[in-house]
Amino acid sequence: MDTDEIERLIKANVDKTVTIVDVDGEMQNLFVHIVDDEGFVCYIAAEMTQPPACAYWVRFTDVREVRNAEDGLERKD
Repeated sequence: MDTDEIERLIKANVDKTVTIVDVDGEMQNLFVHIVDDEGFVCYIAAEMTQPPACAYWVRFTDVREVRNAEDGLERKD
């Protein structure tokens, strides 16, 4: 996936959980909270509490692939 496609999919999934593969090949389920021009604020879905314990900011360029969490994501290594 290119960065524009990743950005478009992340922006379409605000307040939803997505599955991402980062540039190191790590796969995570992240709840997308806020999106800006360079990246997004998210929470690790497995650690969601009320309120979430910790938020992370991720650059679009640090993501290699993204899907809706319910669609699943198959590794292509």
